Amino acid sequence: MLVVLFLAILLLVGFCVFVILLVRQDISPRIAIEKAYNRVANRPPALLPNFHDAPYRRLAGKNARHHPTILNIQTSDGSGQACHPDVAYAPDGFGTERWRFWMACTPYAYCNLFFENPELFASHDGISWVIPDGARNPIVPRPDGTWDYNSDPDLLFVDQKLWLYYRETRRRSCPHAHRILLVTSENGVEWTSPREVLGDTGDSALLMSPSIIQLDSLFHMFTVSKASSVLQLAHRQSADGLTWSEPVNCSIAGLPDDREVWHLDVIREADRLSAIFVSSKRLSEHRLHYGFSRDAGLTWQVDGFLLDPTYEFEEGFLYRTTLLKRSSEQNDYDLWYSAANRRGMFSIAHLRMCIE
Repeated sequence: MLVVLFLAILLLVGFCVFVILLVRQDISPRIAIEKAYNRVANRPPALLPNFHDAPYRRLAGKNARHHPTILNIQTSDGSGQACHPDVAYAPDGFGTERWRFWMACTPYAYCNLFFENPELFASHDGISWVIPDGARNPIVPRPDGTWDYNSDPDLLFVDQKLWLYYRETRRRSCPHAHRILLVTSENGVEWTSPREVLGDTGDSALLMSPSIIQLDSLFHMFTVSKASSVLQLAHRQSADGLTWSEPVNCSIAGLPDDREVWHLDVIREADRLSAIFVSSKRLSEHRLHYGFSRDAGLTWQVDGFLLDPTYEFEEGFLYRTTLLKRSSEQNDYDLWYSAANRRGMFSIAHLRMCIE
């Protein structure tokens, strides 16, 4: 009996030491076990992965075909990890310092949805971002429920005001409830109270990644929901951005058969709508695609993978991306994309690229 008790105490002490080492080394249990195996197997140092590499480390066998700049985002939770960026551009500037670039995003430290809530940042160049003087993040209070959260912000200028749409998810509701809410600001600092503009319930509703544009005196909203257990892109219209039509399912050509649309961002161009789609494979393995539509978003043609994960900070997966057309050249875009490394650490990076 004493032997069993001694072994149990020894096992408990060993487990506590293991947890403390995980916290101090900031590594996952899987990586810790892999490191222990490498030590026991006596693998030569040249073959051992470095689990504390720099974000810009190029992955083995990858050529650097894109050269992103990782952004320093001062999130309210202090982690500096953010996802789901959406950028709005004011050519003549907006706010007290006439910032031209405005970005909404959500903290997402190690993929923890508890921290998700829209936050706002401003920039003169799209690279260095600050919290506008007098502003406070997050913009809106988080929902009361432990598993409830606000996510998927989309930002645009309407009549010299900033409009911010975002998605509220209430998991404690039965069935789950999803709402799209809207707040507006005349200066980027003071915001109106949230107003519900769209709502649905059930696992098939989702209302993921709302992307809103103005076209031909109408507002157009694109969201991702489920239809017959398949993720589907839906399109709605509104005369005022508040009251929306019933959804119409869009068709997407070009995605691989084993992939579904997951998130997107849409912009208006002179002869088309352009979008960056996030596709998923079995609800994971997220990748990016460029797509365009010439019929106001009802049908889309999507290209192959836009980026090949090349650096440590994007090794895990590529996620929601926002794009901006500033150059007069036809295919020249600014992209801000979110990505995660193997440990789920999130970053937002800027990339200027020509999309053929």
